[in-house]
Amino acid sequence: MPKAGRVVLAVAGVLAAGPCVSVLLAAIDRLELAGMPTGLVAGGLLRGDPAKAAVATLYGSVAAVMVGESVTDASDGGDFADVMAGWPGWPGWVIGAVLAYLVAAGGLPRTEARGMGPAVPAVVAAALTAAVLACGQLVAAEALGRTLWERYHEWDGPGWYRDLTRAVWYPAAAVVAASVIAGRMPGGRDRFLALPSAAWLGCAVTAGPLQYLQALGAVDDPPVVALTASLAGAGIGAAAGAAALRHAGTRRGLLCFILLFTAIEVMGGLPGSLADGALSMLIVSTVLAVVVAAWTARRDASTGSAVTAGVAGPLLVWSVYVTVGSRDYDHSTQYLPYWTACVAALLASIAAPPAAGVARLGRAGGVSGRGPVRRGRRSWRPSPARCRRRVR
Repeated sequence: MPKAGRVVLAVAGVLAAGPCVSVLLAAIDRLELAGMPTGLVAGGLLRGDPAKAAVATLYGSVAAVMVGESVTDASDGGDFADVMAGWPGWPGWVIGAVLAYLVAAGGLPRTEARGMGPAVPAVVAAALTAAVLACGQLVAAEALGRTLWERYHEWDGPGWYRDLTRAVWYPAAAVVAASVIAGRMPGGRDRFLALPSAAWLGCAVTAGPLQYLQALGAVDDPPVVALTASLAGAGIGAAAGAAALRHAGTRRGLLCFILLFTAIEVMGGLPGSLADGALSMLIVSTVLAVVVAAWTARRDASTGSAVTAGVAGPLLVWSVYVTVGSRDYDHSTQYLPYWTACVAALLASIAAPPAAGVARLGRAGGVSGRGPVRRGRRSWRPSPARCRRRVR
């Protein structure tokens, strides 16, 4: 069987394993652990393709939530999604994706940072940048009224969980951006473990305590939950940052979506009602995923890496929401964005492959015989001597 066929079957197996594992664990009240066994299955089925294994694991969570919500009693609302989230701040599916990557790669990949300069300045820069970005977002969010840290917002329903979602998102975005920025320094290239770890630490020792102090306003809820959510968000960002440093296409996808959501946050959301905003977000996310996938396909001449790049951003957003849950108690301000993120990730997986395929075909048709062929970071150009031998 061709490799593409084996990959498709393996991904289908992971998508089936996610709901099956979730249903089995739900029977013993351990649904929050579903991400880890699913990740082990993905790593075993996609051995040698670690990036695909991690992506398949996260899509296993999408399948698990959709199947779980459809088979549970409608009167239970979002209970399945909430139980899967465990306590807010438990990134079980991201842990599963990391396990899938490690199993598929056969352990930690070797770094290639020899001769690239000292790592200490880049590591320090990653920690400081993450601290500044995360704390800046937290302060700005409270100043702009994006987070209120009250049990019930008069205009926003159960605002505690919406604020927790932001407590996860801000550190995640900060750690990804800090890792990428530090990776551009002379000593930071290919240090895909040291830089995200330093960014997480810088975020944890600064933004974590700040988040705790802000959450003291929610008198009915323990602020330590907000602190845990902040640390989990930084962990999600560290995993995504490591992927961004190893895969150029993934880096593009993550940064594009971080910039998109930052702009939307500054604007206070997309115009229109909550439902209109959700529909607009689906359209914008899908279009951006298509653009990123096509852009990566034309640069890297690889459909697989282009698809991974296209879905990276939506999966980062979904990883944040699946960590908190839908929490559909008496308002839709958390429930509707939760399902918007879920459907956006699904639409990205549908739209990115054909966009990448078309872009790659267009690139192949436009490349001349003497033009460079770019694959990832490498570039190959036929030498004049080789061209003369072909003519003879």
